Amino acid sequence: MNRTASAKNSKKANSSSGQENATREGILEAAAQLIVSEGFDACKMRSISQKVNIKAGSLYYHFASKDEIVVEIMNKGAETLLDQVRTAVEELPEATPFVERLRCAIHVHISCKVDRNLPLMQVYEHLTPVIKRQGRVERKKYADFWKDLLAEGKERGEIRSDLDLDMFVPYILTVLNRAPEWANVEHVKIDDVVQMVIDTTLNGIAAKTAG
Repeated sequence: MNRTASAKNSKKANSSSGQENATREGILEAAAQLIVSEGFDACKMRSISQKVNIKAGSLYYHFASKDEIVVEIMNKGAETLLDQVRTAVEELPEATPFVERLRCAIHVHISCKVDRNLPLMQVYEHLTPVIKRQGRVERKKYADFWKDLLAEGKERGEIRSDLDLDMFVPYILTVLNRAPEWANVEHVKIDDVVQMVIDTTLNGIAAKTAG
């Protein structure tokens, strides 16, 4: 085979691969939108195929089942969230106080969860327990990031040394994951939502008494 033919075949293969990846991403995006807007049960292979304008049978070239699609959505959402939050925190100056690092992590997490242009981030709360269990590995990576962040606060003496991170991290992440349900960001600034989370997390809700 001459170089020209080889180059043409290489370009064809790259183009085919690119189209396949684009179709795969489109399927994931369409399925996520269906789950977020209409619920898990509404996300059927036929409904997805109609949304991406391909034959239902063609979906099986990319995914073996609806469950496989949903698990990949869940894992990609968790991977993206971890990358966004970790990158934002790591870009802060080294001397940044713990409370500001925590504020940054909470702000990015909530921003991702309430952004309607990021449906992959909003799928998890709509899923069945059986499906959720298949995303344990990626969720653990994200939880470990938060444990490390809070452990840093302990080391700096900025939060209680006896705080049980194995209990607290799932608690705070459950609160943040449900932000689309309780944070009405169409009428309230995300900064105000984040400040409320910071205040109640670090200072509680008990009224301050004089003296």
